[in-house]
Amino acid sequence: MRTMVLSLGLAILVGATAAPAQDAKPAADHAAPKSAKSSKSAKGGAKAANEKAGAESDEQIAEKLKAFCVKWMGFLEQRERDNQKAIKWEPQAAGVAGHYVGYSKDYDCTLKERSSNGTPVATIVYKELVYEKTGASRTEAEQAAPNAVDATEVTEIFRYSKGAWVY
Repeated sequence: MRTMVLSLGLAILVGATAAPAQDAKPAADHAAPKSAKSSKSAKGGAKAANEKAGAESDEQIAEKLKAFCVKWMGFLEQRERDNQKAIKWEPQAAGVAGHYVGYSKDYDCTLKERSSNGTPVATIVYKELVYEKTGASRTEAEQAAPNAVDATEVTEIFRYSKGAWVY
């Protein structure tokens, strides 16, 4: 009797486990569910693909740098014009003299190696010049050609952030 009960119990157990195993097989028109591991890697792959699709190429970043450098030098040209208008004239034995700060027209704009965190970095190198204007009178000095009396090489460092070059 004991053997019969065990056999019956075993038959029930085998029948109960066989049914879910058949249900677990995907039908031809149903896809099998992904495991947690494959789901994570699929999400990571999609994220990486989206980042690459939204990321700019080094060539695009370099083109933006050229435009940024032209704009930067334009700001310096405006600053030089403002400095010329604000000259403080000082009396001298031969008349008057005034000084102002200007900037070279020549510059070097260079895209550097990316920083350790992958951020694009660039430099712009130009000269800051101190000009002097002299004359017998203020009117004559204003009309005189400026003479460079001092020059300093300047290196500005920029980083690329959120699609733009920033100081």
